Amino acid sequence: MKFLVFADTKIDSFVHMQLIDLSRSLSKVDKMDVSFSYHSYLERNSGITHVSQFWNPYPRDIQLEGWKSDVYLRSYGTQFHTDDHVIWDTLHKLKSHPHREFLKQVLLFAEDYRLEQICVSDRPGMAHAFKLRKETFQVHYNREYRKHIQQKRTLDALFCHIILLANKRFVAVPQETQEVYQELRSLLTKLTTAKSTEDIAAIVTEMAAITEHTNINDMKTAYRSFSDPSKENNTNTDQNFDDLTRNNETKTKKTITKDEDSDKKKDDKEKESHSSWHDETSDPQDSFLQMDLDQGTNTDLLGEGAREAESGDAVFGSVQTSAKSTDNNDFDTQNEHEAETDNNQNGSDSANHFPYGEVNKNVTEHFVPAKPATLDEIAQYDEYNQEIAPFVSQLKQNFLKTMEHKRTAPREDLHFGRLGKKLTRLVTDKNPRLFRKKQESQQELDTTFTLLVDCSASMFNKMEETQKGIVLFHETLKALRIPHSVVGFWEDAADASSNDQPNYFHEVISYRNSLHQSGAPIIQLEPQEDNRDGYSIRRMGEELAKRPEQQKILLVFSDGEPAAFDYESHGVLDTHEAVTRTRKLGIETIGMFIANGEITEEEEKLMQNIYGPQNVVVPSASELVDYLMPVLRKLLFKSL
Repeated sequence: MKFLVFADTKIDSFVHMQLIDLSRSLSKVDKMDVSFSYHSYLERNSGITHVSQFWNPYPRDIQLEGWKSDVYLRSYGTQFHTDDHVIWDTLHKLKSHPHREFLKQVLLFAEDYRLEQICVSDRPGMAHAFKLRKETFQVHYNREYRKHIQQKRTLDALFCHIILLANKRFVAVPQETQEVYQELRSLLTKLTTAKSTEDIAAIVTEMAAITEHTNINDMKTAYRSFSDPSKENNTNTDQNFDDLTRNNETKTKKTITKDEDSDKKKDDKEKESHSSWHDETSDPQDSFLQMDLDQGTNTDLLGEGAREAESGDAVFGSVQTSAKSTDNNDFDTQNEHEAETDNNQNGSDSANHFPYGEVNKNVTEHFVPAKPATLDEIAQYDEYNQEIAPFVSQLKQNFLKTMEHKRTAPREDLHFGRLGKKLTRLVTDKNPRLFRKKQESQQELDTTFTLLVDCSASMFNKMEETQKGIVLFHETLKALRIPHSVVGFWEDAADASSNDQPNYFHEVISYRNSLHQSGAPIIQLEPQEDNRDGYSIRRMGEELAKRPEQQKILLVFSDGEPAAFDYESHGVLDTHEAVTRTRKLGIETIGMFIANGEITEEEEKLMQNIYGPQNVVVPSASELVDYLMPVLRKLLFKSL
């Protein structure tokens, strides 16, 4: 959890997820990400749509529509209708021009203006966001125009005049630029009717020839940016043999000697030749199931991104991949787009070959077994046990009474159920009860629980009260003979790096011993370092899915937003995806947030974004037991 926030620049995680979904839908790139930057632009090869922080100070309705308009422009307009190389070539030619910044801003604004017309024409639903964008820009650039006039930045003021003129807002041309403006006027008119990036670049090049000998200082303010060609090109040229052969995804470049590098390449080739082997594919090069073995790298070898899966894809995929005779034995040219769509039936994580999420691809896990309880731990546990014993007894009695009532309830003369033998009542009774229910035999509940406990450093003042809630959880399920486990999780921040993020799972109560062991090891849970919730939920969900019980429940105790190495910007989204995936496995996943004495609107929204309605926000750790009781009661009665 993060302790301090020095500026209120946090972006609503739910809004961030909305923008990512919108960007991926428009761009047709299933790995497209959204980043909040100073300016709005698209990093095509990196798969990042940058939206502008210009909208941060505005009210929520304007802010959201502004970010959406940025996504529309970049993920749809720039993605499909801008020629990056033309922009880069033009900017390179203008590099030595005395007014290069002014010409650059005109070039980028004209391209955005053209893209806006295309977006509204192709997708009329975008019109509202662009209308609001235009109104906001009219006010903003009018204010900027007056500021530049006062500061005597004439080209800055002229640029604002150009933008306002394009948005049907008229202001005077700066006095010092009137002569050059008259020469540029016809070219500026042509910019509004340009049909392509090439047309705009040609017009700006003509403008450069006119302004080259003008004795006016260049613009000082940068209102727009474009992607860096060096970064974009490096994304393509830095792909090594491992990227193309889809070898180990977590491998990183290190400084090594030429001999070691040569040996390593040999090892990699050996790994590549064996890694594609599968029980059902004797020849990996001509195998129809190659799509299952080759999925997931940092490279976009399939061309266009996968579309969203549809309801008919499962049937279509099963027909396409079923064994049948064919005249063509070479499947190398098989429609890879279909294969990718078929793979996407298992979710984005499976398609990307990152079973625990792409942001967790460098995580290494370590299981910490529970140690034998010390005398102090046993004494502490007994104290907690005595304190929560009345709550355990109350839950147990209520539950057993409900079970007994259900078992002994009348099974004959009902309005619904199985048709009985006393059918004469159909004639003799006005409201006949003709049905019965089969007598149920008493049996143990077919339910299992896992409690996942956040052991991050921010739990230092809450762990004692949290342990009482864990004791209530353990003793209640133990009394009802329901198998369960209790696992603490954290990430070691001191040892975390870009290549390795060690995550620890401390299982203090195991399924195997949960019904007859003492709960004293619960006291061994202590505050540690960071918390990577998304990875932990996926792993524990995976373990729960292996259990034979019909009903599986995952309960998560946490006290804040996930925070770990290179995880803050995507922690909430990754945790939300982990919860969604776990629920798809048939595991009921519930989050319990432990606040610091007062529940804020931001904390409620955080839990809502991650867990949806299946969340409970506890005002303080001292009230955890009071809030946990009704949760356990509801879950237990639901299993009847």
